[in-house]
Order: sequence, then structure tokens, then C-alpha cells
Amino acid sequence: MMRGLYRLGIRISALAIFLPAALWSLPASATDPYASNNGLYPTASEWSGPYRSLNYNYPETAGNKWFAVAPRMPLNIENAGDYVAKLKAFVEPNMRAMIDAPDTWDPAANGWYGMIWQGAGTAGPNGVVDPESGQEAILGSFSGQIITQGTFQESGLTVNMQNHTVIYYDALSATMLKKLWADPFRPNRTAVSFPEGGMVVKAAAVTPTPEQWPVVEGSGIWNVYRPTVESLQGPDYDPYTNAKAVVVPLRVLQFDIIVKDTVASPQTGWVFVTYVYDKDAPGATAWDKLVPLGAMWGNDPAFAREPNGTDPKGGPLQETWINQKAPAYALSSLGWGGRLPGPIDVSERHNVLLTDGSRVPMQRASSCLSCHGTAQFPFVANLYPSPNKAFPREGTLFPMYPPGSEMWARWFQNRPGSKPQNDNEDAVALDYDMLIMFALSAFDAAAGNGVFVQEHVDVH
Repeated sequence: MMRGLYRLGIRISALAIFLPAALWSLPASATDPYASNNGLYPTASEWSGPYRSLNYNYPETAGNKWFAVAPRMPLNIENAGDYVAKLKAFVEPNMRAMIDAPDTWDPAANGWYGMIWQGAGTAGPNGVVDPESGQEAILGSFSGQIITQGTFQESGLTVNMQNHTVIYYDALSATMLKKLWADPFRPNRTAVSFPEGGMVVKAAAVTPTPEQWPVVEGSGIWNVYRPTVESLQGPDYDPYTNAKAVVVPLRVLQFDIIVKDTVASPQTGWVFVTYVYDKDAPGATAWDKLVPLGAMWGNDPAFAREPNGTDPKGGPLQETWINQKAPAYALSSLGWGGRLPGPIDVSERHNVLLTDGSRVPMQRASSCLSCHGTAQFPFVANLYPSPNKAFPREGTLFPMYPPGSEMWARWFQNRPGSKPQNDNEDAVALDYDMLIMFALSAFDAAAGNGVFVQEHVDVH
């Protein structure tokens, strides 16, 4: 069932920082750039814990501590594992508690920063706020799209699930945000160039219980104030009437770090790293059991015109390293040709219609870098290789270019972050940062600078 044009603003993916895992609104009605959340709070009987405040006090200067311990050489599939291990150890002092003790972890005290223009939610009829929109109040998380049960059926998932993510910038990256948002109502888009060594992190937890998905057994528990997965499905779904927020318990599943490092990654300038929860890994906590899934520093464009995205001679990808000891559920979720996304990042799309007229039940369609490579202003390209800017929910009809075609390959090039994917007039590249792209779109919507109205397709 389709509800055309029922929501103003861009309905698009939060995740994400990496491959999109979420749909959320960038509301025309939100005029407070510094809101920490969408203003919806549980009652005292529902939640007696603290609420996380976001940190927007961007610094003028910050040191580059990672490069003092980082391997200083170009990455390859032989040395990437060492880089990944050292990176997790580097962020552990101020990130472990964010995973293991979310109710007491404070972004400001640990030197991490949020993105302005992302907190407030979308107000609908009579001022009612869509409880999926903006960032929720307990953790300041974004809500992900619903991932269908069949995606992880082989690893025992028995229900549809949703992920909820938090995204933070380190102090070095925040010095760039200081320049971008020096005046939050007059953003300096040309200032978007991350300093060397700057980092962005994303952590995600999911709705299934261990009984519903055995892979999350023993994982850490987070709580968010959002509608349940069940309330978001069905023919009568309406975000303003019957999708009420409740306290939803989650299980930690994924932790991502991206690093601006032009020595490790000379062509794109970025290294994307994903860690996933492994219930069988040694250790006492969820942080201990986050093991590498892989790293990616390029799109392997040499194979982008191949229908399956791989070396026709049978060789490995050269710009993605995958940890073959990662848990099976995570290995099953890899992107096009085996490139890296995480399990919540929905590289596997169902019900695809190719522009040559072919119908494809399932298509692996993206990677961390192919998705983030679309980050530019104005927002013009789908995050997947698609002629359609709209971003449908998983399982609904999704038009895409044929894999390996010239148009498909545009998403799988290696470009510096200063070069936009779509070189249209007045395009400004945003250095592989999608959250900045969404924040700029939210500002423009609030300012009335061309609100984009997009159809929303419900999943039934």
C-alpha cells in the first residue's frame, strides 16, 4: 500500500554514516538546530533512568592522537587486520562504556560530538510529532528501517527487526563542524573537509531478543524510546496516530569507525571499519565480543564493470579486507561482490526492478564507500545505484541500474572527498559524510529553501 506525499522533508537513511540502515525525516518544521531529541519523553513509570544530552560545543582546535600510534602505510589485504585491531584499542578508553554502560556514558565527558539540525522530529497534524523522526530522548539514537526476517533466516532470525544507531564525531572532526556551523543559519558548505586523523563512530543495537535471534545471546542491552517493530507494520500504519513510542530494549550488534587517513587510503582518503557482536568470542562484555568484520578503503573500481563486481580471473578484492573468522550472520550480509558493509546496513535489497526490465528477487547492491560517496550538496543521488532518488523501505519495489553497467559503476569509483559523485552545477562534495548531507538538507527545509516532498512506501 502506498501513501503518497504524506510527509514533508526528506525521508532517507540515518545510518547511517555507513551504508544506510534507516529511514528518518528531515523536518521542515524543526527550527531548533541544537535540539538533542524530538521532544518525546517516556513517563516516570516507563523510564527512571537518565537521558543523554548531545554535545554541540565544537572546539576550535584538537590534536591528532591516532596518527601517533597508527600504522603509517597504505592499506592492503595483508596489513589491514593490524590497522583494525589497533583502531579498536585506540578508541577503547572512551568508547567501551558507550557500548557496555550506555545509561551513564556522557559524550561531552568523553570528547565526542553530535550533529546539529538532526535532533528535532517532524510535527504532523495538530503538532503531533512522528515518534520515528529525529533523535529519541534516552540515547539520542536514530531509527533504522525494518529489516525483513528472511535477510537473516539462516542464522535463526524469526521476526522482522529494526536497528537504532548513535553517531558521534571526535574532537578533531568537530573542529571542521565548528567551521561548517559557525553560524547554524548560514552553513559554510565549502568548509566540509575532514582534518587528517579525524574519526566518526556509529554504534547500533537491534530489536530481536535472543529467543528471536540467537546471535544476540549475551549482548549488552540498550533502551530507546521508539515505536515497536510491530506497530510500524500493517495497512493501518500512521506515524501520527497509531505508532506510539514506548521504551524498547535492544541488543548491541555493530560498531563502526571511519577515519580520514590519506596515507592508509590514498585514493578516497577514508578507511571504513566494522566490528560485529560475536557471542562466542572471549570476554565478559559486549565490547569485548565486538570482533572485526572487515575494513574498506576503496571501491575496487577495476571490477565495477563486471556483473558480479569481482575479479574475472578469480582473484580477491584489493581494497576490502574481510575477517573470515567473523560470525556467519555478518559474513552473510556483505555487499556487492563481497565489499564491506555491516549487517544492519542493508546491502541486500529485495524486489529489485532493473532498468533493463529484469526483475531480481534479491540484489547485493552497495558498500560502505559506494553509499557514502553520494554525500554532496545538494542531495541528488540515491544511496544505491538507482535512477530513483526515493528510498523505499526494504521489500518494496526498488528500481536499480543493471550491476556492472556504466551507470551502476558510477557508485563504485574511487574519488577524493573533494569531488562530488554527480558533478552538477553548484555541487559541493561533502567528504563522504552523509550525516552532514542530511543536516544541510534539514536546515534548508527549515529555512524554506526548497523542501523536497517524497513518497513514502509502507511495507506490508
